[in-house]
Amino acid sequence: MDKSWMTMGKTTDGRLSQPYIEGVNAFINFARAIVDLSDNILCPCIHCVNCYRQSLHTVRIHLLHYRIMQSYINWYNHGESHVLNENIHDNEMSDGDHTDGIDALVGDRIREELRNATEDEKVCHFDKLEKDAKRELYPSCTDYSILKFVIKMLNVKVMTNLSNKRVDMMLELFIKVLPKGNLVPRSTYEAKKILHDLSMSYEHIDACKNDCALFWKENENLDKCPVCEVPRYKDTRVQGKKIPHKVLCYFSLTPRLRRLYMSSQRAKDMRWYIDKRVDDGIMRHPVDSEEWKEFDLQHLDFALEPRNVRLGLAIDGFNPFGNLNNNYSMWPVIFIPYNLPPWLVMKESYFMLSLLILGPHQPGNEIDIYLNPLVDELKELWEEGVETYDAYSKEHFQMRATLLWTIHDYPGFGNVSGWRTKDYHSCYTCNDEPYSEALVSKIGFINH
Repeated sequence: MDKSWMTMGKTTDGRLSQPYIEGVNAFINFARAIVDLSDNILCPCIHCVNCYRQSLHTVRIHLLHYRIMQSYINWYNHGESHVLNENIHDNEMSDGDHTDGIDALVGDRIREELRNATEDEKVCHFDKLEKDAKRELYPSCTDYSILKFVIKMLNVKVMTNLSNKRVDMMLELFIKVLPKGNLVPRSTYEAKKILHDLSMSYEHIDACKNDCALFWKENENLDKCPVCEVPRYKDTRVQGKKIPHKVLCYFSLTPRLRRLYMSSQRAKDMRWYIDKRVDDGIMRHPVDSEEWKEFDLQHLDFALEPRNVRLGLAIDGFNPFGNLNNNYSMWPVIFIPYNLPPWLVMKESYFMLSLLILGPHQPGNEIDIYLNPLVDELKELWEEGVETYDAYSKEHFQMRATLLWTIHDYPGFGNVSGWRTKDYHSCYTCNDEPYSEALVSKIGFINH
């Protein structure tokens, strides 16, 4: 399809020209095939930048009034297939949703191993990861490698809550059904062992059942809470492995941030807000906010390195069992790296789970106890940083990170910040001199 008309939209006269108008009409006709249930499509004008859905009529008006994005040559959001090419502009790059990402995952891990390991370890890790990523599950199998099969199988195990014994039985069946010479692992243990080198693990930290303290650092070897002296384990009389009352799942943030720079394309995307952002006074991304700009003025040493990471922190709780079990709470703590461009920053694949707080009841105001490991890591990333390899510029740099925003509802705001969210002093703008009045069964804050 002829797309030369796209370059004519830079001027008003160009947008009023017959070739440009015909090109817009051709684009609208092409995009009709992928309208949603409301007959809307993503608008590729320079204001909506494929972030907002509009009607076909509105999209046509936007393209004639504002112009189409010059870099949107591959219309992958409107029906064209993705083009995977390092030379294509950022907007055209795939965000990874159309593939399983196995090859990229292995490639990232190999790059890290080659940088950190000794020469012998380099060869060992490289060979193992590369072979697992490329070895056919059985002779002439084109769809699944052994690594892809293991990841998919363990994902099914987690999503359907299968026991190890059931998975072992399924693997045994696969071994018998598939052609001879297949590489299906013989047990769940063997399957997990294959994934071990990808370093996707997390740390279990025991916690007091009353949310008083973590059995971590100086408390790691204690059998009773140092605050309330409640036993650490449910049954202290059993021998062998004991079951703690509460457990915190801690996913270290640092290796996940470093992983963003192991891919040359993602490392390039992490500089988008410096290299490609259009500063025209329109708010399209947090980088356009006054808070971001004020932070840069106050911390020039941080701002001078564009690869330093700006983070948002989202916290909320939910019951994973719906109404079937009211005595259980799950609180995920998720990071969002805001260096990424608008079309990637809020993608699920870039959300970084850092903490998973599990237990029979929500942590409430004691959530700060569970945030301690995360606070220590954030302090280290802010003060010292960590050496990171940038695959785009082919160099090492000292990556630092800062937390700019927290995202939560109003009760969560009270838990995280310690601010009052009830009664006459719940307005944090008024502080200790609130403009509040008692209404019928409510408190109203006036003069806002």
